[in-house]
Amino acid sequence: MKAFNRILTFGLFLVLPLVANAQETENSFFDETGDVAAITNLPTSISLEERKPIEYNNPRADDVLWQRVVYRIIDLREKMNYPLYFPEEASDNRQSLFTTIFRLFEEDKVRAYKYLDNKEIFTEEHRVDFDEFVKSYDILLTVKTDSITGDTLSAEIDESNIPNREIVKYYAKEVWYFDKHNSVFTVRLIALCPIWYKEDYELGLQKYPLFWVPYDDMRPYLAQQEALISDKNNGARETMDDLFIKRRFGSYIFKESSIMNRNILQYNNTAEEMHKEQERIKTFIINFEQDLWEY
Repeated sequence: MKAFNRILTFGLFLVLPLVANAQETENSFFDETGDVAAITNLPTSISLEERKPIEYNNPRADDVLWQRVVYRIIDLREKMNYPLYFPEEASDNRQSLFTTIFRLFEEDKVRAYKYLDNKEIFTEEHRVDFDEFVKSYDILLTVKTDSITGDTLSAEIDESNIPNREIVKYYAKEVWYFDKHNSVFTVRLIALCPIWYKEDYELGLQKYPLFWVPYDDMRPYLAQQEALISDKNNGARETMDDLFIKRRFGSYIFKESSIMNRNILQYNNTAEEMHKEQERIKTFIINFEQDLWEY
């Protein structure tokens, strides 16, 4: 028995350093160049390429007893929303939300649909073509030509020409619903619409809602996009998908689904009245959830 214990102890003595070394190699804080490893920027040691969004629980239509569509405005000038606005130029595995959307749209990885007043139609005939979008908003192309023949080799959009700094707000469409099968009251983000505040020489500052992008189209890519959430701790990072799914963004209600299909501004004359209406909608949703479990 003593001999067996000696062999077991000796075996552990040999194996444990190997295990520790393997873990150190796999999850090392520093990479082979001595710089901070990119994978440690996230709360887990999973690489960016391996990150996947948390799967939704998709209820059957018959199981949804109650639903309410709500429209919000996400103002990126609010401090809570800085992780979605900064950096203004991509750096350190990070880029702004609009830069991410713009590049995904450019590469045809997400669908974009026309912005229409008081309605959203996500069908093929309302798809937005990227080249037409760039042309209609006068976004500059960097053209590279052959020095000998003068032929155009490529036409690319430089990052400095992406209007990231002027995209300071988003419309967000979401649905609150109760799933009786799973006894869950929850919310799902449906789509985002970036709003461009563009300076016009004759008309001054103009607001242009650009297009709607289904959030589900973006999720696989936002799950691989880092967001720095604290200036005091550079290790405090999450993905952009985490920020939306965990509701870690600031917003305010400007419309709810209704028979008359009006936004709050259309039937409230003062800022105080608008604020009261926003609070009424928010309180109604909170009370509805509490009443579910009370009765």
